[in-house]
Amino acid sequence: MNKIARNLALLLSLVFCTGYAGAQEQSLDAAAAIVNNDIILESELDKAQSAVAQNLARRGHQVDSVSARKAALEGLITRSLVLQLAQAQGIALTDMQIDAAIAQSAAQSGISSEELLARVAPGMPEAQAREEFRDDLILNEVRRARVRSRINISDTEVDLLASNLRRVGSIEPQYHIAQIIVPIQGTDAARANRTVQEIRAQLREGADFNALAARYSVGSVAAQAGDLGYMPETQIPVPFLPALLKAKPGDVMGPFRSPFGIHLLKLYDISHDAVQPISLYDASHILLQTSIIFSDEAARNELESIKAQIENGQLSFAEAARRFSEDPGSAINGGDLGYATPDRYDPLFARAMVSLKPGQISEPFKSSFGWHIIYLKDIKIDKDSDEAYRQKARDLIYRRLYQEEAVAWERELRDSAYIHVMDDTLKAANIDMDQDAAPSNILPD
Repeated sequence: MNKIARNLALLLSLVFCTGYAGAQEQSLDAAAAIVNNDIILESELDKAQSAVAQNLARRGHQVDSVSARKAALEGLITRSLVLQLAQAQGIALTDMQIDAAIAQSAAQSGISSEELLARVAPGMPEAQAREEFRDDLILNEVRRARVRSRINISDTEVDLLASNLRRVGSIEPQYHIAQIIVPIQGTDAARANRTVQEIRAQLREGADFNALAARYSVGSVAAQAGDLGYMPETQIPVPFLPALLKAKPGDVMGPFRSPFGIHLLKLYDISHDAVQPISLYDASHILLQTSIIFSDEAARNELESIKAQIENGQLSFAEAARRFSEDPGSAINGGDLGYATPDRYDPLFARAMVSLKPGQISEPFKSSFGWHIIYLKDIKIDKDSDEAYRQKARDLIYRRLYQEEAVAWERELRDSAYIHVMDDTLKAANIDMDQDAAPSNILPD
C-alpha cells in the first residue's frame, strides 16, 4: 500500500473510530496537514523536524524549534506534491528496478546495500527503508525531468562564458551564501514587501538569518534554511552579482526582486578555488527495449546472459552490441558512445556509468530508454581544451538555470495545490501555510 492510500485509510479510520470513543480509548496518529490527496502525519513531521534540526546543526546553524518545524513541513509538502504528480502520471518502479538502483548507489558509495538502506532511513525496518529510497528516486527523477525540460541554453551563451573563463584563468571566486525568498502571492506585492521589512527589522535586532529563511521561505529553500553552500561567481544570478562583489562576509544584501519573489542574501565566506577539470567517459553500451511480449525480467535475463558470454570470452562487447543492441546510433559502431560528460546521458544511465572503473561492465539496469549494460573503456581528464571550457561554461549555466527553474517549478506546483495545515505548534505560532486552491480530488475515485 503506497503512502497516499495508507494515509487515506487512516483518515477514514479516524472518522469511524469517533463512534467508538466511549467504548475504548485509541491512540491514533493525528494529521499535521492535508496536501491535495495526501495526509502528512504528526509522526512524519516530528521525524522530519528532528532531521532538519540535526542537518542544520551540522552546518553550524542554530534554528529555533518552530522554524525547524515549519521548514520540515515545507519539505514534506513539496515531497508530497511531487510524488502525487508521479503517481498521476503512472510513474512507478518495479522491485527489480529498485534492487538495481540500490546496488548501483551502494557500489558508488563503497558500502553494502544494507548499509545504504540504513543511511536512507536510520532505525527503520528494511521494507520501509526501501520505500523511502524508492520515493526519493522517483522524486529526484520527476524533478530533474520537469526542470530540465524548462531549460534552454544557447551556443552564444556558452561561447561567451567559455571565453570569459579562459580569460580569467583557472582561479574563480566561490561565495558561500544563503537566501530568503518571500513569495509574492498573485499581485499582492505590498504584503510581500511588508514581510521583507519585518524580516530586516528582526535581522537588525540580531535574529538568525537561517532561522528566518526556514520560517519565511517556501519549499526546498525553507527546508535547507536558505543555505545555498558555495557557488562560483559565474553561477551567481546577474541581478545579485554587483552587490555581492562589494560585500564582506556577514553582510546582508537586498531586497532584490525576481520572478520568484523578493530575495534577501547573506554572504558567509569567499574562497578562491581552481576551476575543476572535466571528466570525459569513453563508454559503450548494449540496449534492449521492452514491449508487451518482452518484459523487464526477460530483458534483464538476456543482458545477464550476454554479459556472461562476453566475460567468458565467447564474444567481444563490440560484437555483442552489433548483434543484440537496439540502439541504432551506436550498435553499428559496436555500442561505442565516444568521450562525453555524464550530464549528456539519462540520469540513471549516468549514475551507472560513473560507478564503474575502466575495464568494468555494469550489471543490467533500466533507464528511461530501456535496459542496458555499459562497458567503460576509459576516463580522460580535460583541463585546457576549448571543449573543456565550453563544457564548464555549459555546466555552470545549466546549474544556475536549474536552481532558478526548480524554484519556479515548485512554486507553480504549490500554487495549484490545496494545502491545509492543522499542526498545533505552527498554528500557535501564527504561521499560515494554507493554500486556497480547491483540491482536485481529496478522495480518489
